[in-house]
Amino acid sequence: MSNARILATTISPADPALMARWAPVVTHTHILRTHRIPAEQVPDVLAGWTRDHGVRALGVGSPWEPVSAAAYRRCEHEDRDRYYAGLVPRAETMCEEAVHGLVTGLNRKACGCSFYLDNETPKCRYGHLWYFGYAYLHPAWHDYSQDRPVWFNEADTAAELNPLTGQPHRRRAYLEIVHEQRRHGALAIWAHPTSWWRHDGRFITNIAAELPLHLHADGCVDGVAIMGYDACHRAYQELWFALLDTGAVVPGFAETDACFDDGKRRADETLLATRLPLGDDASLPRIIACARRGLAYASSGPHLALTLDGVSMGGTVSTRLGLAHRLRLEAWPAPGEACLSRIELIGRGGRVLAALTGFAGGVIDLGLDGADQHGWILARAWGEHDDPADPDQKAVRSFAITNPVYLAHGSPFSQVRTSYRLRVREGSAWAGGEVRFTDPAGLELDRAPLRAGATVTSTLPGNARAVLTSGGREHAFFISSEDRQVQMLTRQLWAGEFLNGRPELRPGEVPAGAFRIGDMRQALAEASHEI
Repeated sequence: MSNARILATTISPADPALMARWAPVVTHTHILRTHRIPAEQVPDVLAGWTRDHGVRALGVGSPWEPVSAAAYRRCEHEDRDRYYAGLVPRAETMCEEAVHGLVTGLNRKACGCSFYLDNETPKCRYGHLWYFGYAYLHPAWHDYSQDRPVWFNEADTAAELNPLTGQPHRRRAYLEIVHEQRRHGALAIWAHPTSWWRHDGRFITNIAAELPLHLHADGCVDGVAIMGYDACHRAYQELWFALLDTGAVVPGFAETDACFDDGKRRADETLLATRLPLGDDASLPRIIACARRGLAYASSGPHLALTLDGVSMGGTVSTRLGLAHRLRLEAWPAPGEACLSRIELIGRGGRVLAALTGFAGGVIDLGLDGADQHGWILARAWGEHDDPADPDQKAVRSFAITNPVYLAHGSPFSQVRTSYRLRVREGSAWAGGEVRFTDPAGLELDRAPLRAGATVTSTLPGNARAVLTSGGREHAFFISSEDRQVQMLTRQLWAGEFLNGRPELRPGEVPAGAFRIGDMRQALAEASHEI
């Protein structure tokens, strides 16, 4: 794609009505975690903090309040075996009156913020997710196991046994969880996608190891965190650009991972927020509608919005050679700053297509030639006192990055179609039975008998499930869960194998290439298993 041409700049003060329309929404939070502030004081701390920062909406994340938090602690520790053996009554764990009562009580505090329920789940080796519109269907910890080995597939021979069942501790497949939430209208957002560190010499991962799998298996992801912990998180951005290069629509959002009982919340702290055009309507349906479209930008202070040929962020414009596209950027520095030190227009491959320095605020008009391949265009900007070249990304305090406008050319990105092979060993316990293939909701796609020594073949969507039955026994799994190559690719991330030969990488840094996005598509297209 050719460089963009700056056609005109118009300097003007920010319009207060325009700034008010783009409302800050705070996501990925935890209400009770450290117990440094008494639980009964935390709702007032939270309400005051949102008032201080002008937050218009906030996702209320677990642990939520004392009743459910106590069940959370108990079922992650002394009652872990009982809970996962199904021996703890649901009424003891859901605590629905207390959980929903917290959100209702927060919304009665009239602090100018709309509160809605959220949860960071699942939290296992394949990564973490949070939600716009989380449906409270299971206790908060139901899909957790961060520090103890559990069973996801037949390769998990080191999974802990539950002495009450004699079976391994199991957790649900991430595809199942995400599809369950989507059926209830939620958007599933991948948290801190390159996050890892070491503790006592041990590799700890929060990396979004299954993100490429979901992109190809479902043909989409609802979103990924592009700002978090640091305002300008370079590894998050590089991964996002690689995902966008596939031609997929991948909305990006800010997250905080903030805890509200730790005593660290301040009126003068840097706020990492997703800005959505909510106007006077900060309701959850409106938030979900904007987030689903990717009509948003992430910011720690500046305002930055992009249109391409009149189409807003998250939208799509067709492109081809010979077309002349027109872009418009609205850009204003954070309150109290005189200018944006640098503004960049970014395109496919993370390439800088145009740049402007020392911009006091206003509108920038640019021209861009069309191309013979799909692409995307977004903008990012640094504050007056921030250096884009600073090797310490934590030094960047004031930063904003838009969602892209997508450039469509040729065939759109699509879900993988898998040429699936299921081999039945001689002497297999499943011989004489049957396999049914379904979509994630259980709709049957295909079925076949299981014969010893034979191979069942079927062309399936990448997110298909196999359901084996024989002699009254049943076993179901996603076809991706039991494919060796697919699991090898995820293991390179969650086990830290990408660090081999890369001593220069620091905690939180994962090269975009380590996600092997294209290799995952190929592996899933040829998935197989043996029973």
